[in-house]
Amino acid sequence: MQVKSFKTKAKKLVKEKALRSREITPDFPSRINVEPTNRCNLRCAMCPRQDLTRPVGEIDLELFDKLAQEISRHAPAEVRLHKDGEPLKNPQIFELIDRIKTVAPSTLLNMDTNALLLDEEKAEKILDSKLDILLFSVNAATAQTYKKVRGSTRFDQVIANIERFLAMRKERGYVWPRVKVQLIVMADTKDEIGLFKEQWGPHEVDVLLIPAINWGGHRPDVQSLMRLPERRYPCTFLWNSFSINWDGKVSFCNVDFDHLGIIGDVNQQTIEEIWKSPEFERYRGLHKAGRWGEIGLCRDCNYWAYTRNVWYLVGKGWK
Repeated sequence: MQVKSFKTKAKKLVKEKALRSREITPDFPSRINVEPTNRCNLRCAMCPRQDLTRPVGEIDLELFDKLAQEISRHAPAEVRLHKDGEPLKNPQIFELIDRIKTVAPSTLLNMDTNALLLDEEKAEKILDSKLDILLFSVNAATAQTYKKVRGSTRFDQVIANIERFLAMRKERGYVWPRVKVQLIVMADTKDEIGLFKEQWGPHEVDVLLIPAINWGGHRPDVQSLMRLPERRYPCTFLWNSFSINWDGKVSFCNVDFDHLGIIGDVNQQTIEEIWKSPEFERYRGLHKAGRWGEIGLCRDCNYWAYTRNVWYLVGKGWK
């Protein structure tokens, strides 16, 4: 019995160490959000956009080229062309896709879209591109709920746009880009989980059910229904994820929708310099000491629970 117990614990420790090595990336972020634009054509109930005060605009192509070159030297990495806003609102979005996949072809390139602007021409351009993953943020299974959570009456158009894209992909015989269809689970959508799965199950897509976040405590009214772990631990996003706003300002966390946690600027610094900077390390240190309450965006946040717990509690701190 003791030998079996020892072997089980040993296997678990090996697994945890392997997981930790994937989640903690000290030299360069493994996941990079680059914001094509923070313009948006929706006003969603679960989004903090109503409190947005930072400027609205699109990323500069020269700056994007600089980022692509640096990312290429650290490839492979996962790059997500999204942060706040709708990527298809950037008229140069397809040039961004082409530029980074040309310079850094091994990059796993993601893009999120609400599909409202996905006409046939844009669908063709996506299929002609080297985009790896396309996520459709639908977030409702009925027009009534869509209007409630998205503030729009164009649910049928969104569904038609997605179905046309899938049909075009199938006609070409493509399996890429890999398509994901998302429902954010909260009080307003929880009763449509079954219907959402039923709607998209027959299609060649991954169906994602994502608990709502409270945007660093800025949307406490959003009932995510996510059960938080009993003990809070450091948010691992601080050790693997990097968030670049369209103007080059870097946020220490992706939930920073309004320049509330700026730690650098890639117009003057490299990604690596900011990643290893004293300012970023200060935030990490506060989390490892269990002092997230001293950080405005972290104090009431639930985003940390999305990350895996790869930490060991030693005394009053985490290792």
